[in-house]
Amino acid sequence: MSQWEVLADREDPAKAEVRPAAPAPLQPGEVRLALEKLAMTTNNATYARFGDDGVIPFWNAFPGPEGYGRPPVWAYVKVTESAHPDVAVGGRFYGYVPMSSHHVIAAQPVDGGLMDTSPQRSFLHPWYLTFEPAGEPDPLDDRKAAVHPVYPAAYNLADLLERKADEGARAVVLTSASSKVSIGLAAELAHRGTGLRRIGLTSRGNAAFVAGLGLYDEVATYDAPASAEQGGPIVFVDVTGDPDLRRGVAGHHAANLAATVLVGFTHPAASVLPPPDMPGPDPEVFFTPAVEGQTAQEEGQEVYRARYAAAERRFLEHSTSWLTVRNGQGPEEIVAAYQALLAGEQRPDEIVALTP
Repeated sequence: MSQWEVLADREDPAKAEVRPAAPAPLQPGEVRLALEKLAMTTNNATYARFGDDGVIPFWNAFPGPEGYGRPPVWAYVKVTESAHPDVAVGGRFYGYVPMSSHHVIAAQPVDGGLMDTSPQRSFLHPWYLTFEPAGEPDPLDDRKAAVHPVYPAAYNLADLLERKADEGARAVVLTSASSKVSIGLAAELAHRGTGLRRIGLTSRGNAAFVAGLGLYDEVATYDAPASAEQGGPIVFVDVTGDPDLRRGVAGHHAANLAATVLVGFTHPAASVLPPPDMPGPDPEVFFTPAVEGQTAQEEGQEVYRARYAAAERRFLEHSTSWLTVRNGQGPEEIVAAYQALLAGEQRPDEIVALTP
């Protein structure tokens, strides 16, 4: 197959298959993108699980035949054909695309990148419609393929927690401590020297890996949580989305709980809505695209992008000490990695960088 796409059952996303795709002629203003490299993250599982039930109907971004959708991924792409006078063939970008060999967008050049102005995706936040200029590949490219979609959450959470520390918080409790978001957040807090005690909660199976990172002051498991006495106000950051876990951790630390921040959905039982009976202060729902957009607007795009890029590169370089890259190629290996992700089989110390 010269061109192909992956179709997944919208009701059972793990049921996925590869089908040939017939390229349609480009309309004026459109460009054809060839996917160059991608990696699976917990975001991919979120898009699939909440594609029809969540706040954002992710399946509608890249719809398929009745009952099917094309799973969204973040990928490096190259322009292979252009019907836009200001978009040259050969340009390399990073953006939100369907799991396929190629993708067509209605392109609008902006700030060195592209904006997808296709009407069928106009419901998405601009974060999902922006194709950033990627430049030529470098030794960290495989890692960035996996980290770039999730590190903005870690970095912007660090801004929030730095403010919480200024307001008197003395510790942060992070669930899903083996996830890239939590590891990235712990690393950035350590770098900034906020003084917050970093407590990571994880499964028993991942506890040794999390402790070995050296980024948490304390590592506890979900069935044996950290001491509730931490010597000051605590901020609880939940990355799992599991309603029972959220209630349990918030209740465990209720006496010292200064704030609860809900940011992720790594657990298979995750719910997109906050539990109605959470102990402690009302939880804050953290939607990274909106937070990042507001921060960049307040600081100026160039200022924000420069400090973000420096932090992300620092984290990518740090990841070489604990994160192994495994490579795969072809649609079958991409589907296998996607299904392993949904089944919870992706190792926290490994990423799979995939080329179509």
